[in-house]
Amino acid sequence: MNSPYDFWNTVLGEALTSGKGIIMKTDSQGFPVPRPEESGLFRRSVGERKGQIADWRASVNGSERGIHVVEFPDHYTIHVDRYDPGKRPVMHLVRDSPKTLVSIFASGLFSLLFFSLFRRR
Repeated sequence: MNSPYDFWNTVLGEALTSGKGIIMKTDSQGFPVPRPEESGLFRRSVGERKGQIADWRASVNGSERGIHVVEFPDHYTIHVDRYDPGKRPVMHLVRDSPKTLVSIFASGLFSLLFFSLFRRR
């Protein structure tokens, strides 16, 4: 099997071409595939909750795009974000994760209302 770097670098290239993909944690011969963090390309991250074990992100050099790997018990899903949250966090929220942006605004509004009620007393 290729090195972890080579394996995940190939996966990144395929994701940039197709936009998304699924990688089983065990290859066709029954061997485990390398973990994303073993490649040196990915950093631990957060993502919208989907029952995953972990989220991993990689930057695309020379681009605003980013790669997001979501780890589940038996597979990884991978997709390309239009904006890497490490490079353009606000645009990432607006274009790639609008539910998170709405949650942030709703939490802020709720906090303001909650604290304004106690301040009046």
